[in-house]
Amino acid sequence: MLVLCKRLLLPLLLLTALTACDQQPSREEQIVASLPLQEAYDHNIERMAQLLAMTHRQVPQEKIREVLRKHLTVEDQREDLYRLYSKKNFDDQEFALIVEATRDPAKAKAMGETEEGKRLGDKLSNLMRESANDPKVQAIVEQRMRQVNIELEQMGQPQG
Repeated sequence: MLVLCKRLLLPLLLLTALTACDQQPSREEQIVASLPLQEAYDHNIERMAQLLAMTHRQVPQEKIREVLRKHLTVEDQREDLYRLYSKKNFDDQEFALIVEATRDPAKAKAMGETEEGKRLGDKLSNLMRESANDPKVQAIVEQRMRQVNIELEQMGQPQG
């Protein structure tokens, strides 16, 4: 009996391993591998820090960045991108075009001049607008920004 189990188990394990090798990466894995998530996150944090520095002049910009990173994580942004670029919103061909456009500004410009590129750009803009107007998303963003502002205000108050 044990020999029979061993004989059946090895081919089953090999078949499972081969099947796993043939599988396409998930859309989430494709997003992480194909899109410049960290660069986009860093850019967003930098832009927000510059804006907040105008209203929180007494807080050093590096401290503002730290507070932003504490309340607006790269993981939050990754989750947002998973939802935006999901298979529900974009098929594999559309996603491939988005990745191409992200990697090559010249291709993005050329693509924007085609009907397919314009349609894809409109679709992406509409999805982003819908997400920004979603009351749940707005509530989360407002809560996070409230936390950021409270912490920055506390840092800006004179210690005494």
